[in-house]
Amino acid sequence: MVSESQGSEDLTVPGDFFKEVKYFLCGNISDQVQKLLRQGGGKEYSYLTDLATHVIADNEDYPEVSEAREVYDLPAVTPKWVTLSARCGRLLPHKAFTPEDNKLFSGLVLCLSQIPEEDRKALWGMVTFYGGNCQLNFNKRCTHLVTPKPEGAKYECALKHTKIKVVTPDWIVDSLAQKKQQEEEKYHPRLVIKEEKKEPPPANQEEEEPMDTLPSSANQGEAILGLDQSGLSLDGKKKLEAPRLLNLLNKSSCDQTPPDHRSLGRVQSPLLTNRRIRDITNSGHIDASGTKLVLSPRDSTKVHETIQISQLDDTPPYLKGDGELLEYHGHDPKINVPPDTCLLGCIFVIVDYQEQVLPAQLETWTRVVHQHGGFVDPGYSQRCTHLLCDNQASPFFKQAQQDGKRCVTAYWLNDVLTIKKMIPPWKALHLPTPFPHSIKPCNGQIIAVTGFVDQDRENLKMMISLAGAKYTGSFSRFNTVLICKRPEGEKHKKALEWRTPCLNVQWLSDIILGNFDAIKQMGLPKYQNFSASEPFQLDYHYVKAVMGPWTTALQLSQDALQNLSRNRVLFTPSPPKSKRKGSQDGNGTNKRQRNEPIKPYRRLPPEKTPRVLFTGLDIASVNDLTTKVQLIGGEVAESIHKCTHLVSTKVLRTVKFLSGVSSCRFIVSPAWVEDSFKRRCFVEEKMHTLVDQEQEAQFGFRLAESLARARVQKLFKDTCFYMTPNVIPRLDMMKTIVESAGGKVIGTKPAVNRVLASQQRQGSPRIFIITCESDVQMCADYASNNIDVYSAEFILTGVLCQKMDFDSFRF
Repeated sequence: MVSESQGSEDLTVPGDFFKEVKYFLCGNISDQVQKLLRQGGGKEYSYLTDLATHVIADNEDYPEVSEAREVYDLPAVTPKWVTLSARCGRLLPHKAFTPEDNKLFSGLVLCLSQIPEEDRKALWGMVTFYGGNCQLNFNKRCTHLVTPKPEGAKYECALKHTKIKVVTPDWIVDSLAQKKQQEEEKYHPRLVIKEEKKEPPPANQEEEEPMDTLPSSANQGEAILGLDQSGLSLDGKKKLEAPRLLNLLNKSSCDQTPPDHRSLGRVQSPLLTNRRIRDITNSGHIDASGTKLVLSPRDSTKVHETIQISQLDDTPPYLKGDGELLEYHGHDPKINVPPDTCLLGCIFVIVDYQEQVLPAQLETWTRVVHQHGGFVDPGYSQRCTHLLCDNQASPFFKQAQQDGKRCVTAYWLNDVLTIKKMIPPWKALHLPTPFPHSIKPCNGQIIAVTGFVDQDRENLKMMISLAGAKYTGSFSRFNTVLICKRPEGEKHKKALEWRTPCLNVQWLSDIILGNFDAIKQMGLPKYQNFSASEPFQLDYHYVKAVMGPWTTALQLSQDALQNLSRNRVLFTPSPPKSKRKGSQDGNGTNKRQRNEPIKPYRRLPPEKTPRVLFTGLDIASVNDLTTKVQLIGGEVAESIHKCTHLVSTKVLRTVKFLSGVSSCRFIVSPAWVEDSFKRRCFVEEKMHTLVDQEQEAQFGFRLAESLARARVQKLFKDTCFYMTPNVIPRLDMMKTIVESAGGKVIGTKPAVNRVLASQQRQGSPRIFIITCESDVQMCADYASNNIDVYSAEFILTGVLCQKMDFDSFRF
């Protein structure tokens, strides 16, 4: 348990420990920290760029720190993050290591003495998270000695130094609870009333232990990250010499509210709150550790899912009708549904998302729903209770509305799984938009945000994108709107100076909910009100029709209730009757076939084995075609770069399809799989090459010709691209498309001379500049030197047609 400067000389990390860390250094960073970063595979940038993932600074005074946060949304951490991550054997949360010097325990060095090991770990995590340092050595660096007993060599030494404060562990806990340092004199250990009965000290505790190292690597992560879901809960079998400490540690999980969190036990929650919606697809389960839903104060003993207008601070939605209180329900309020089965009785049908996420991700969504007591049907039927959809344009949505089904988005599912309660939507993102993605009501708007951090900022970015506007991390005269949490800060001052409208989140929410008049009504008082305690609160007047099915609580079947009473974790409704013989699951798949690995009819040599991917197909079709491919000896490709056959029903402008045009040998229709399966061998692809006359006419190309050109030579061979920060699609998507076509994406803005030299073929690859409307001002130096800059369509349409059009997409 040391500071970042102690004992770091002998630290080593594996070669891939920091491989995902691309960093920019600010200030005087020690050689040992830099050595650890290089040793762990980190990549250093000598300038601040959007390709970096971290800014490492010894204080917050450097302009690059604020620039990284405002412009690039990058986390800034101290060198301590590097050394302690190395000691813990895992990358620790950024929030505990921000370089601000105004944290609760900033500048304090606490020596922990005569404290049980588990308590010591918890206290170490609390102090470190709030900017302090803990150590076991007692020396002149110490500002506080923390001990539960007024005895021992360290205690006697501390009494001789008036500058060193002596306190009990309760001082730390109470300071956190009150959000300010308490008076040390009231927490002197001589004031502790000793219990008459004492238990022997734990076997692993030694009096005045002279440790000068952190907790062991195996437990180090727990010291900061592993504070369990119920708060800083410790083993009840502790010494009675510090009973108040244990009580307060447990009590703090409810009473203490650290910045941006609801409980001390949520020290690990920055990892959770920074997760985006697609993180459902990246893990087998959703862990809501640290996230605690505070229920209605009307009934502290029973879960009540009814949402009332007055309960805004901790329970999600709040609604009120015209002159009457509207009650929307999740589950039946009379039934206490356990958190682990929060989706009990919910039967989902997923539409729209097949075009947005990979089939493997949808399968993970299905598995997560199953793990929480729900069920996913492959197709729409009357037994469906929830339609998971992106917008209201599909016929599935209209049918679901007629049938009184609940229609929600994947954002709602993500948040419900996070809080582990199935409750009505409470954010605009939770409901399908009343317009498809092709309609952009805020087209031309350039929006910046101030006052929002972490997940709130990510939600705003997504809302801005759904509205068709462009988001910028920085604020300039080019911005047309500033979304504020409070009317304060540098951006707000500049907005007033430049007469840029400053609006609240409700303005953006109303637009997403279909109130396009809000675009012209920025001056309304309701959009200038920044006092709401819940900025993302829904205005339910715009969504009465969509919220109609929520006025009736979800009733659980008798089977579900029986399973619930037996504490069974998973409820799987009875599947529809099937004409197939044999035992089947809800997907109509024979259980024997589902549980046993698929054995192909024949095995092909690796060089002749088709490696197949699917795009533009629903999950049921993908599952069926995948089985058929595997039965006749094919494989599902790990990535588009390893794919030989891309199967699609139409020409799409997705990352997978565009990358496939450049890298796949064949793009075929599903009929190729069906025909091959009938013949028990893979048939000639030529007869099944995908043809989409409508899209081919729109973009002026023939897919077969594009594939032929791609086989002869990569389109972007010896070509580099630099993309300005706000280009859409985002950088990682564009990089995949470009690299599939043989090109490279550079992260550094190239000098004018370098671009000119490259385009004159003076011994280096050609460099092209890709920008967008909001970034045009960044390319003024290129324009003044007669260097052409292009829109993203130069790449997207170019890859589709497999030829570069230097005229149509020039800015």
